[in-house]
Amino acid sequence: MAPLVVLCALLLLATLSVCLDTLRLNDIARSAVRSAITSDNPSEAATAIALLSHVSAKTTVDGLTGLITVDASKKKRFPLLGRWLPSLSLHATSTMMREPPLVLG
Repeated sequence: MAPLVVLCALLLLATLSVCLDTLRLNDIARSAVRSAITSDNPSEAATAIALLSHVSAKTTVDGLTGLITVDASKKKRFPLLGRWLPSLSLHATSTMMREPPLVLG
């Protein structure tokens, strides 16, 4: 019975770790798009945030609507059980409307 309880606990901890990484990735995507909407070069700004966070990001700028979308992704291995389970691809997307430049007058 004890090995089953230990296995269940390990699966629970692995699932919790993946959920927390997904939340972090969503926050990174939101931060990257927030940086992009206030920048003169949205792609560079979003990429800089993604590189600092060790994730890959793809930025899409729609010139007609002013929407900027950042798709962030990261490979994740299950902690403790990664040797036996395949790695996961985590993805997060965030979209915001471009802000006009700040004018100090």
